[in-house]
Amino acid sequence: MVQAWTMGIKLPGISDGQADMVLSRVMQMAVVIQIVMIVVGALVCFFGLKLVRVLSVLAGMVIGSGIGTGAAFGLGFSGTMIPITILLCTIVMAVLCCGVRKLGIFFVVLLHTTGIAASLFLPGIKDLTQLFIVLGISGAAAILLSVLAMIKPEIIVVVVTGISGGLSVGTAAAALLGMAQNIWAGYGISGAAALIGIWVQFMMQSRKIGKNERVYAERMKGQVSRESEVEKARRILEEEDEEHQNSGKAVKGSNAKDDEDGEDDDIKFINL
Repeated sequence: MVQAWTMGIKLPGISDGQADMVLSRVMQMAVVIQIVMIVVGALVCFFGLKLVRVLSVLAGMVIGSGIGTGAAFGLGFSGTMIPITILLCTIVMAVLCCGVRKLGIFFVVLLHTTGIAASLFLPGIKDLTQLFIVLGISGAAAILLSVLAMIKPEIIVVVVTGISGGLSVGTAAAALLGMAQNIWAGYGISGAAALIGIWVQFMMQSRKIGKNERVYAERMKGQVSRESEVEKARRILEEEDEEHQNSGKAVKGSNAKDDEDGEDDDIKFINL
């Protein structure tokens, strides 16, 4: 529509006033979509690790809808069974990804890595051979990173979400600035946003780790202090027991001595 309007081509059944209105609506929708892409991309870029639970639910919904669509058409369903199957699979996968953290992270990294590969490599593809090669490499890289994310989730999630969100911000920002045709401008904005987002996420994660370490240290310090107090109380009780025992022995010894002295006196009296 935009190209036809700029080239002065008359669209059949549409007057000039209607074409102006349609073009205006299309431009407004495009601007709104680009602003939404910037906002969502910034959230993913700067808070990807903190929003990993939400991203897991969304990834589960996407994967579940794909599985449901494949199952519905593969099993030959028709009518209302198709949307019901898709809805059930979507809900089940969303719940699983929300409940099982590693599963959710796996699909989050898988989808975002696939999106990164599509944004970077698909624009330069010229034939089907390159398309299949790029798809194969991208799929292998996405699966590899998804498996690594289950082992080191924080690092992989921060890097992948930072790059993915940065690409979204850069692409939309370049389009808003009228530089959509200049691919390097979009890549430059995307790279800067990705680097800043990754740095911010790592800083927030390091602060979180430091806070947890301080809480753990304070807890251990309190536990040690309680143990020391218990040990001091135990020692005081032991010392009191020893004092009681020593005093008891002393009393017994003095009584025994008095008895011996009394017996000696009696004997001496009898001898007299």
